[in-house]
Amino acid sequence: MTHPDTLAAVLSDFARHMLLDFDVQAILDLLVERIVDILDVTGAGVTLISSGNAPHFIAASDEAALRFERLQSTLSQGPCVTAFETGTAVAVPDLTVDERFPLFAPAAVAEGLAAVFTFPLRHGDSPRLGALDLYRDAPGDLDAEERAAAQTLADVASAYLLNAQAREQAQQDAARFEHLALHDPLTGLANRLLLQARLEHTADRAGRSRRTSGVLFIDLDHFKQVNDAHGHTTGDLLLLEVSRRLTALLRPGDTLARLSGDEFVLVLEDLTVADDAELVAERITQELRRPFVVNGVRLPLAGSIGVAVTTPGEVVGPQLVIDADRAMYAAKAAGGDSHRTAERTVITLPEQALHARPGEG
Repeated sequence: MTHPDTLAAVLSDFARHMLLDFDVQAILDLLVERIVDILDVTGAGVTLISSGNAPHFIAASDEAALRFERLQSTLSQGPCVTAFETGTAVAVPDLTVDERFPLFAPAAVAEGLAAVFTFPLRHGDSPRLGALDLYRDAPGDLDAEERAAAQTLADVASAYLLNAQAREQAQQDAARFEHLALHDPLTGLANRLLLQARLEHTADRAGRSRRTSGVLFIDLDHFKQVNDAHGHTTGDLLLLEVSRRLTALLRPGDTLARLSGDEFVLVLEDLTVADDAELVAERITQELRRPFVVNGVRLPLAGSIGVAVTTPGEVVGPQLVIDADRAMYAAKAAGGDSHRTAERTVITLPEQALHARPGEG
């Protein structure tokens, strides 16, 4: 028999924990932990189920309860499955004489289970979420008050689960929208907005470490001819393959962005010497010279690359991209399939700013 004060304490415990932004698994763990404390059962388990999919999110009060949950999932049979499918509670006071579950009952009895009581996880008109199972290692029924308490806890947990799932979905949607806002939809590379943020990050690091940074502006030679001869679908597939090859050349901390069409920008942080940027440009040139095969068509390609490199302590910003862009046009004017390094007017930070701690100056 369940004392009303005990049930109220558990419901209060649920409400208090939900304020801590509990996730789905934590809600289930709390449910099975507390329900064993207030009802005359030896174990409890809960499984979340969605139609057409394998059960997911399983919680259990102990190892035995976990075995019984997994047994029902494995066999696709048992009170848990029935309660989920029908939306009604299922009571099995004595598994040895019950004939509704010919696969589950003998296997569960062999594991030491004698009785099971299952309550659907439901909330209003929302789709059912799964079921709560109460286990006993000796035959015997639950009284009406205990059944009502179990269903109350199942209903309350369902409401919190729906809220938790909605919160998780909102977080996933926000992350997806943020990714779409900062990345090129075709290649998944950084877009112009994220490139600007990465330049600011590079500027911050360069200002503190006085390391050299570089920008490579890459334009594919004669890419328009690919679109004209083979169509934009082939052109998009070629851009995807180019992005994969360029990404394979990145070091940790480098940023590769696609600005538009066939233009790419590569931001290089923490270069040991300025010549390292030219070595990267040469590797990219060689990589682009290797023929691409798209839809069975061999597509020769090349690139014009502009290189702009800072001196230690130089302000890193949009001007670096502009200088690299100009150098790229110089490479293209010279026939393409090569790189050029920009001749730059250097802007340095004041000496006191170079030695300032973060947040000072």
